[in-house]
Amino acid sequence: MGNISRKVLVGLVVLAGLVMGSLTYAGPLILGGDDLTDHGSRVGGVNLLGWKYIENATGGILAGVTRPGATGIAVLGATDSTATSGNAGAAMHWVGVTLGKTVTYHDGAAAITTFFANLASGAINPKMLHIVGTGAANDLVAAEGVALTANAAAIAAFVASGGGVLAHGSGTTAYGWLSVLIPGLIESSGCSTPVTLTTAGVAAFPGVSNADVSAGPCHSSFSGSLGSLSVLATDGTGRNVIIGGGANAVIGGSPAEPVPTVGVWGTGTLLVLLMMMGLLGVRKRRI
Repeated sequence: MGNISRKVLVGLVVLAGLVMGSLTYAGPLILGGDDLTDHGSRVGGVNLLGWKYIENATGGILAGVTRPGATGIAVLGATDSTATSGNAGAAMHWVGVTLGKTVTYHDGAAAITTFFANLASGAINPKMLHIVGTGAANDLVAAEGVALTANAAAIAAFVASGGGVLAHGSGTTAYGWLSVLIPGLIESSGCSTPVTLTTAGVAAFPGVSNADVSAGPCHSSFSGSLGSLSVLATDGTGRNVIIGGGANAVIGGSPAEPVPTVGVWGTGTLLVLLMMMGLLGVRKRRI
């Protein structure tokens, strides 16, 4: 291969690296300005209303996780509970029972900090984080929100590795970490019921009704650059109350890009590689 061909190859490899490096194809996540942890219950072995939504959201997230070797659900900001209504820790307890999943609990700022240290070391490897939000009993307090914000980069890295996240709540206690995950995404107070599922929301939460997601008041909404996330539910004035995306949602550098349709590399990188092969083939024929 001649010198010109080597230069072409090097240039295209660099270009491919830039395309791949500009986006992160991530695990599934669902973000809500809700406190449906508070407005749900367990009756006769069945999760109802807000807890029905959490069950559906959790099942969908777990099905899309691609993080290697991961197992179970890590609850951040609550203790385990067997209460049958109005308790953030109990919501995921009963969802875990229904779905047959192991659930661990990390309550308090120190425990959350330790959780992320263990996650970084590989001592633990959950499939999904449940950030319990605000507005219910047994949920986030201000110090825990500070700990989450301090570990915003770790949350983003977890999602980038293919892990899933389900989050609720409002304000910096619940979402101080969010701008690191998706730059340009804004969470702000203000929301009004009824909450209505969009077409994407109906598909994401099979069996969940508008009444289920309107079981309690919503508290915040999302605007700005949603990345590749879809709007799953809106409030009475059309604000985005629940947003989410499946496996390979785009986070990071190019929030307006669509979800890739060709594996985890994305169509842009595939196009560059095809260009590489085509140009190198042309060069070979000329030689």
